Amino acid sequence: MKLLLWVIVIGVALLALRLVNVAAAKRRNDAARGASAKDARADKMVRCVRCGVYLPSADAKPSPGGLTCGEPACVEQR
Repeated sequence: MKLLLWVIVIGVALLALRLVNVAAAKRRNDAARGASAKDARADKMVRCVRCGVYLPSADAKPSPGGLTCGEPACVEQR
């Protein structure tokens, strides 16, 4: 009888640990998904007026004709 009681107690303890571990893994996955979603909407894309390449607006170089990608072939000569 005591053996059966110990088996039940150990089984319940293992089940509780399993539930806690599953909940922690779900929180970690949700946090990782939230961080990747934040990275996905990082910056607005603009188009180079000279070559037509799309690039993040933070990397675009202003020129008299509009935004360029900054490559030597696209930078307008003054």
